[in-house]
Amino acid sequence: MAQVETHEIEVLDKAIHCGGCETRIQSVLTRIPGVEKVDASHKTQRVELALDPDVVSLQDIKDKLENLGYNVA
Repeated sequence: MAQVETHEIEVLDKAIHCGGCETRIQSVLTRIPGVEKVDASHKTQRVELALDPDVVSLQDIKDKLENLGYNVA
């Protein structure tokens, strides 16, 4: 069984504006194989996630967020 890692990604420029943004991020990221859990927050401007590093890398997730138009730390 693979080891699941948890990460927190900071979104810059207050780009997560509302609950709709949270839902969009969560919907897109949870479809990626290896992503176990996603919680995006417009209040904290953070995306918390659990992933299987044998299937998907944290950089892959950051790249996907950038492709969605979010600048990440």
